[in-house]
Amino acid sequence: MTRLQILTVVLVAGYFVVVLISLVRRRRVLSGRWLFLLRSFFPNWRFYHGFGHQPRLFVRSATADGRWGPWQMFMPRARWSAAELFHNPGNNLLLAQQNLVDHLSFDVQTLPDGQDVRELVTYRMVSELARTLVDAQPMQATHWQFEMRLVPPLEDADESMAVLTSPVLAAA
Repeated sequence: MTRLQILTVVLVAGYFVVVLISLVRRRRVLSGRWLFLLRSFFPNWRFYHGFGHQPRLFVRSATADGRWGPWQMFMPRARWSAAELFHNPGNNLLLAQQNLVDHLSFDVQTLPDGQDVRELVTYRMVSELARTLVDAQPMQATHWQFEMRLVPPLEDADESMAVLTSPVLAAA
């Protein structure tokens, strides 16, 4: 084995050791600045905690004449293909984007009193995600806004509850 292969095996084994230790010691909440920055490498496992409301991102935009369009839900749907069974960057990106919305939902729910949500890194990242969704729309927007809602499973999005609504933002 080459040094690169040995290093890869050691890093992968170390990753699984850290995951195993975190599963065994799950009563203690690990916190810290560097662990917070590394959380994007770990999936959000909160969907196993129950079948309840799910956080979804909604965006809307306004045209030059000031008319607002309807709220549109960002719902990443993975398409299945046998060719993409082992290498699937497009669907992985969609999962990472929804995972980001899930993390923002958790951060909003655990936000200490008096802290501004706009200071959160996840808020800024979801804001950029929403901006790219608005930029992909065919109409030319002058202003846009995003909202995070908790949507009940298997029901209409109209029954959802708004958790976070951004201020009106100017389009670039």
